[in-house]
Amino acid sequence: MKELITDGVKEGVKTVVAIGNSQTFAKVINIVADLDVTLGLIPVDNNNTVAKILGVPPKAAACDTLASRIIKQIDLGKINNHYFVYSAEIVNGDINIEFEDFKVQPTTNKNKISLHNFATDDISPSSNPVDGTLEAVITPIKSTLGRKKKISGTVLPFTEIKITSNGEEQVSILIDEQIIMKTPVDATVAPAKLNVIVGSERTF
Repeated sequence: MKELITDGVKEGVKTVVAIGNSQTFAKVINIVADLDVTLGLIPVDNNNTVAKILGVPPKAAACDTLASRIIKQIDLGKINNHYFVYSAEIVNGDINIEFEDFKVQPTTNKNKISLHNFATDDISPSSNPVDGTLEAVITPIKSTLGRKKKISGTVLPFTEIKITSNGEEQVSILIDEQIIMKTPVDATVAPAKLNVIVGSERTF
């Protein structure tokens, strides 16, 4: 995929279209983010979270969106040298988040820490891929009578944080539902990094 895209750009290609799911889109982003191109998406099904946020319908209907050429510059997240478009997650991690002059950590053993670029109604409704910031959301989970109950999360808007593990064991971070990285990591925002074709039904 990388060779195909980079060869095309050398020959003058200015628009790259990814056909697939959210994972396909995430893979292409790490190839084109530092290139002078516009990225489009044709989703292959209705279960594409990124496509819904961008307002791109699935299959053949996406071609009309591509033809309209509504282009937005969106932020990307970056963990070490890997870009992400949607989110990064840590589940039940014994970690520290170094945030400006503070160190923040979960207060329960059962928890979920997620870094967001796009809004999700139940976790990070204020996230916006064009505001130059990301949101770190720490959500404790407590067990009550055999069931796990989520408590309202703490939201930390940021442009740069460092995530480390409290113990000797490294903690896994799942990026865009496909790439696993290990602590320690630096997470930053890359403002207006990607030119992407969006639809009129986009959520931002």
